[in-house]
Amino acid sequence: MSDAYASVERFLKGWKPFAELSGTMLAAQILALLAEGDPEARRRHLASASDLYRLHRRYEELGLLRPGKNERAEQFERLLTEPIAVFAQAIGDGAQKEHLSRLQFCFEFGRHAAPPRVTLMREFIHKLFDLETGALGVKYSLYPGGVLYTSAGKSHDEMAQDLAKLGMGGAPVAGGAIARSAQLEFVYDMASTAYKATNDPAAVKEPLLRAIRNSGGEEQRVRLRFDTGRATA
Repeated sequence: MSDAYASVERFLKGWKPFAELSGTMLAAQILALLAEGDPEARRRHLASASDLYRLHRRYEELGLLRPGKNERAEQFERLLTEPIAVFAQAIGDGAQKEHLSRLQFCFEFGRHAAPPRVTLMREFIHKLFDLETGALGVKYSLYPGGVLYTSAGKSHDEMAQDLAKLGMGGAPVAGGAIARSAQLEFVYDMASTAYKATNDPAAVKEPLLRAIRNSGGEEQRVRLRFDTGRATA
């Protein structure tokens, strides 16, 4: 390891927000990224550690990544390309605040930790774009506050138990099925018989599009079409 990396590692291990991650996979991935000089190798470590960065890569593949006013993308790029020597020099000069803020911002720990509802919505978006176009869809549940959740092969009741275990609280307010009809188009219903539907399609559409935008995507290019003719058990 370089002297610059050793200096940064020593500092981070004594820095409280990072020390609180000691022994976690996240801490290991942060150090592994910083130890790399190759941006592509850094990308692999960041993708392993950040669900948000994985979404950005998915959006890039789909041509959905928002090009302007995307602070996350800008900070990710700085993290991936800035030499470790610059970070080490900043520590030596007592000017490390910007670098430490970027680490927290990009890896979402400490003062920039993501709330559980945000990570659940990102997971939901990932699963939507994992669906095959024209194939059978998946069941989903809608929770208070606009949280959407799905788990392959599980009933709506089983999904509700999952969320309760995660401490999200609150009973589902609606549910149904969602399928991918084209690369950027999805069809959904609210026809689950597990509980009374809200009968408000916007209750699904609005939080989902908002989550796509908040995670760096161009939400206006994603089409969500409500289907009133399909039923789910």
